[in-house]
Amino acid sequence: MASRNLNDLVPAAKSKAEQVIQACQQATGFELLIYCTLRTLEEQARLYRQSRSRSEIDIKIAKFNQRGFAFLGEVLESVGPCYGPHVTNAAPGESWHNYGEAWDAVPLIAGKPAWNYLQSKIYWDAYGEAVRQVGMFWAGDWTSFREYPHAQLQAGGNPLKSLPADTLHATLMKNNLIRSI
Repeated sequence: MASRNLNDLVPAAKSKAEQVIQACQQATGFELLIYCTLRTLEEQARLYRQSRSRSEIDIKIAKFNQRGFAFLGEVLESVGPCYGPHVTNAAPGESWHNYGEAWDAVPLIAGKPAWNYLQSKIYWDAYGEAVRQVGMFWAGDWTSFREYPHAQLQAGGNPLKSLPADTLHATLMKNNLIRSI
């Protein structure tokens, strides 16, 4: 299960998470529950696999191998078949959650999660504004596959396209998500 611990975020993301929580409380008086911070590669692989066919998985593994990320293909293969709704476009290593630079949150109204954006738009929009105000990127602003709970430090959607391979490897090792490649 993904972490909820703000201490699992990189220091810049942790600081901004604390600021967003405070801003939501002050702006409209609601609590914000951050329910996902650091996500393991295996959990990311399970989420990715749950809505994809075997052929789609094989294509992704082949792409990882071609790009020098065979270890990510091995993770994707190792979790086995998974079933459920489509929740992410990010395979293991392709989510900022895997690097401690993203979180998912939900407004709490009267102590209960307000999952429905349209029914709780004022709270979700206040959350999005708070994310923007601290200099982060809110996935509620994305034009495709909007994710209202998601906030991240980086503008890019895929860390494998944004980080040099050595930085990616070092970050994954530091977060104990891999031992070696």
